[in-house]
Amino acid sequence: MIRAALLLAMLSLVLRMPPLRESAALQAPVGSPATEARSGPGEPQPFTLGVLRRDGIVIPFASFDGKRWSAPWPEEIQFTELPISIDAIAGKWWGKAGRPGELTIWSNGARQGTLRLTGPAVLPIMCVRRLALYSTYQPPEPPPRPTVQPYLKDGLVISGSQPIAPIEIVPRTSPLWSSTAVSLVEPFDDAETRAIKSFTDWKHPVARAARRRLPVELETLYRAPMDTPGWTAYHVEAVKQYQPGKDDDDCGLVTYASGWLLAGPGGEHRIALGAQVSYCDRRDNTFMLPLGLIEQGGRSYWVYQVSGYEREGYAISRLLPKENQIQARYTAGTCAR
Repeated sequence: MIRAALLLAMLSLVLRMPPLRESAALQAPVGSPATEARSGPGEPQPFTLGVLRRDGIVIPFASFDGKRWSAPWPEEIQFTELPISIDAIAGKWWGKAGRPGELTIWSNGARQGTLRLTGPAVLPIMCVRRLALYSTYQPPEPPPRPTVQPYLKDGLVISGSQPIAPIEIVPRTSPLWSSTAVSLVEPFDDAETRAIKSFTDWKHPVARAARRRLPVELETLYRAPMDTPGWTAYHVEAVKQYQPGKDDDDCGLVTYASGWLLAGPGGEHRIALGAQVSYCDRRDNTFMLPLGLIEQGGRSYWVYQVSGYEREGYAISRLLPKENQIQARYTAGTCAR
């Protein structure tokens, strides 16, 4: 059966995002979000960064020492002696900034007050346990059940005075949606073809010529200014959906693609797009949730979550015209296959 063959092939498939390349097909105009992060005067100060869940639990996942990012907070805790209090937490887990007092809450580019950490928490995320922290945060709405995955986030928390700007969610009513979808036709076809060729014992039942005629459906479009003058970074997620075959149980194939579109002055554009072929349940896809934009020392950093049915993680990226420099990443949870 086609479905069985594809699922078996996917178990051994690992797709990697291709390097940024120039793309003459990309026509999306350059836009500037309404708000940009601006760091204050003086030398950059170290700080600790964490995600804030709706239930008030904080997961510290990154540290900035004034020049470089790191992810010192422990991931694997199976063989780790767990602290019984905030004071018992190893100093190296906080990074250079040290144990924070108050943390500032940022959501959608707005400061939402402060909180204090009250004690360690052992948290189930996907199929693993992670060390997290209880806090004094009181959510504006009742939190969902702990079994909800990925769990709702109410923003970021950060030590010190570093502001966090929003990453713009481009509305569906924007002309950018239609122009970007058209611009993705060729890059999407290339990424889909690479994904299909990565399988060793499976072929797509729809010929490439027929696949090319199917429209690209844009699902998300985010953007923020880069620290390279005149450049804007866009993150896109898009799909092509195919009619179910006779053996597909009314769940047809879906090609999901995501990546970065970088637009510069003079119409210069570059793109990095990766694709994955799955079924309509899309259990193997991961989706990006932008959490904020940090500017430090003249450099802009995207802070975002990447999650799916069986994985959740957080990352910090600096986008340059020719590369995506991932500064730090933290694996919050996975499920082994």
